[in-house]
Amino acid sequence: MRALFFLAALLAGTANVSAQTAAPTAAQTELDAYLDRWEKTMASVTNLTAVITRVDTDKVFKTATKYTGWAAYTKSGTGLTALNKAVLELKPEGKTDISEKVVCTGTYIYQFIPARKEIHAHEMPRGKNGELADNASLGLMFGMKAAAAKERFGLMLAKVDAHYVYVDITPKKAEDRTEFQRARLVLDKNSFMPRQVWLEQPNGNTVLWDLPAWPDAYTASTQARGTLQE
Repeated sequence: MRALFFLAALLAGTANVSAQTAAPTAAQTELDAYLDRWEKTMASVTNLTAVITRVDTDKVFKTATKYTGWAAYTKSGTGLTALNKAVLELKPEGKTDISEKVVCTGTYIYQFIPARKEIHAHEMPRGKNGELADNASLGLMFGMKAAAAKERFGLMLAKVDAHYVYVDITPKKAEDRTEFQRARLVLDKNSFMPRQVWLEQPNGNTVLWDLPAWPDAYTASTQARGTLQE
């Protein structure tokens, strides 16, 4: 479930992640410039819809399961009253039945599991004053403060090519490392919208979220965007 939160975090953008507490290195300065462009791009987004795929890889059984679907996001309000609403729907590739659906109302996250005819509700955690809590993936999803983001995650510029910016993410806190041990965010260098999110879970299994095409308002066609490097 937290992998879904993490994806939503990257769709919603991370607030002020480029802030520094010490003199930045050249690599950090370059990363901050990219993150700043990403932040400004995502801050201007109030509504978007994207085609999406997910590939779940099992390390032990050496299997890969692909899902296809769509995600939609809308933002309403500002400050402490802001609500980030989202819907994610996935189907196994080549099949018509929905295998997974997640709806975020801004205050609750509902996970629908059709195969088991179950609905799981998760209340969004809040701080002492009623604001959305600054914790891990959910904090990133709804605007984590710079100091909290730096405390929780290590962000490193892995590489840059003609089409994409690759950012490696590592959790610093033990409770976050129970959810994932490594992650990579790939940003489209033209639009600075998320292109791909890869997560490695503690057991070695991986989850790869791919957003192959955004609306023309945000980026060029898929064919013009180049090939992702490993």
